[in-house]
Amino acid sequence: MNPNASFPRRRESSVVRKSRDIHAFAGTRGGRRGTYFFMFVCALATTGCSLPKANFSQYPGFAEFYAAHPPRDTLPSAEEQALLDRYKPRLYLPPNHAGLIDFYQDYIAQGSLFAADGKRISANVTREILNANKENFGVIFQHRPTARPTKATVFGRIDYDDLAVDNEKVRLTFLTYHAVFRHSGIAAGFEGWRASLVSWFADLDDWHQLDHYTAATIVLNESSRPIALMLQQHNYHHTYVFGHEFPFPDDQRVRVDVAIRSNELYPHSPERVRHRAVRFNSPEEMRYLVGFGEKPRIAEDDITEGKNEAEYRLEVLPPSDAFYTFKGFLGERRRLPGRDGPPGADFNALPETKALTAQMLMGFWREGNRDDLDRLESNYAKTGKQIDFVRAQARIYRDAVQVKK
Repeated sequence: MNPNASFPRRRESSVVRKSRDIHAFAGTRGGRRGTYFFMFVCALATTGCSLPKANFSQYPGFAEFYAAHPPRDTLPSAEEQALLDRYKPRLYLPPNHAGLIDFYQDYIAQGSLFAADGKRISANVTREILNANKENFGVIFQHRPTARPTKATVFGRIDYDDLAVDNEKVRLTFLTYHAVFRHSGIAAGFEGWRASLVSWFADLDDWHQLDHYTAATIVLNESSRPIALMLQQHNYHHTYVFGHEFPFPDDQRVRVDVAIRSNELYPHSPERVRHRAVRFNSPEEMRYLVGFGEKPRIAEDDITEGKNEAEYRLEVLPPSDAFYTFKGFLGERRRLPGRDGPPGADFNALPETKALTAQMLMGFWREGNRDDLDRLESNYAKTGKQIDFVRAQARIYRDAVQVKK
């Protein structure tokens, strides 16, 4: 996932717009002329055009959200860490996957930090140095991997939010686990001649440096009982209710697959499975995800094949750490849309649906459920506001799960 690519920006260069639009055209029946035009625009995009000065962390509304909800500077308590350890998910990788890494030891320690003017800040970046520069949206970290052995690490955090329905509030607990990968690639469903074409000028496995938006969240009710799984998939979430989509496992550790190339997370299956995937959750794209709309022009399936379980250590960081809140680029700048390094992992949703309960409800849609489609059409699709779909789904979600017992 890379939010820099998919969320709307205030400003976008004409070359970037053309590249994005022609990419869509080349994926349709544009024929050979469309292919050549796409190649021309890609060449143009990689030479001489300026890059945006800021990333998604500067999207309007984030400043106000974090002013009202400042991330805490403390680590989870011993009791909270015990909860995180009890419910940590089991992650399954496809064959030949490079595996998980540690954010600070295997990624940040291998590279340099630069100011917006290109001046090197440090060639020996530590957690302290990264955090000292986390508020500067122009700072760029460039990763240069070494052959040093890696330590597979997942970062856990615990948060709380209220589900409000019919003037009643229910406190929910969110246990979130971030897997970390050195790079993120194009969805494996992007194949054939188009994949061959793009691979001439870009690495399909390394579309952008760093993938740390790969997050699985276990939702607990007021009685601390698991009621749902929320998975970050590209630039949206999908919420699965235990006992409906699949049962909660006896060992209390949900099984999750890492997709080929893109690293997106899906419920586990040892078989090779194709999953509908889109760039973002616009009304058009959500119609397709729910199962009642045509495939968008820019959409490719994710593919999972959960063969190899990953062993990892669980670590915790304060929610205010740069891993979550860094405003600059945590990967090198690359021409073509979506190839820049991402900001911190907490910039994972639009500000209007940034609250965890809102993320959960925005992702609460069930494939083939026409009632979910109707609520999408009568709310978000009509008003253009995601929060309207969130409100419409709140009562449905409450009735589908036991939020208290």
